[in-house]
Amino acid sequence: MDYRKLRRDDFKLKMLLGLGKTAQVYLAETPDGKEVALKLPRKEIREDERLAQMFEQEVRLSLGLKHPNLLRGFVGKPFGEGAFVALEYMPSGTLESALRQGKPSQEDALSFIAQLASALIYLHGRGIVHQDVKPANVFYDAKSKVVKLGDYGVARTKDNTKPFERAGSPFYMAPEIFRGESAGPAADAYSLGVLAYELLTGRRPFYGDSYDALMAAHLTQAPPSLSRTGLDPKTQQRLQGLLAKDPHRRTELDRLLRSLKGHYTVEKAPQVKKEQPTSSWLGKLLRRKK
Repeated sequence: MDYRKLRRDDFKLKMLLGLGKTAQVYLAETPDGKEVALKLPRKEIREDERLAQMFEQEVRLSLGLKHPNLLRGFVGKPFGEGAFVALEYMPSGTLESALRQGKPSQEDALSFIAQLASALIYLHGRGIVHQDVKPANVFYDAKSKVVKLGDYGVARTKDNTKPFERAGSPFYMAPEIFRGESAGPAADAYSLGVLAYELLTGRRPFYGDSYDALMAAHLTQAPPSLSRTGLDPKTQQRLQGLLAKDPHRRTELDRLLRSLKGHYTVEKAPQVKKEQPTSSWLGKLLRRKK
């Protein structure tokens, strides 16, 4: 069946899955019986230009991005009365709900971290900063142990460089965002670092009983050591390096993946090859012959 031709009314609603900033999410069924997560924008979205732009971006990126660890979009309409987006349905829910039941095994945790790093490398290679990496936006399959990052409403893109100020959850937000600076790929790496710590230890590295206290913790406190996890020193160092206060000193995601020993295949955006410099002795020899 060609899902691209479906309209909002072609889906049969089965049950409400959740409520987001801009939309209600339903478990729905296509005419041929396939289950999907159907996002329907709230009524007030059409009256708020900024929220309408968030939903439009969610639809556009969900349909345009293709990676095994990004939630797949099948069909959607970004604007108007019949606006919607049909997304891949993950019956096991989100990592947020899973973490309420306890932390995963270390093997699963490392696999989840590697898969999310792979997804972020893919996004960053296309000029996209997610800006809201957190357990509630990570969907997973308990059987296959696959995780998929979703929700691109506040993403920073080449066409939308300032979607929101201080976008994201304060529990996972990078220090530079608290300082009012622009979010770059390193901000996503920091958010992944917070999530990684939570997956490996069962708790977040920073806490606060108010927004200001939480901000102070992210800006000034060193994260607790991961030494009790029993991970090898290099992996510990690179995971903790994700939480560096200075974004320029943070662990790069491709280096993290190498430490995690390739739990998941990295799909990078195409890059232009740099010309290799001629070695010094060969360069001198060639110059002499000219």
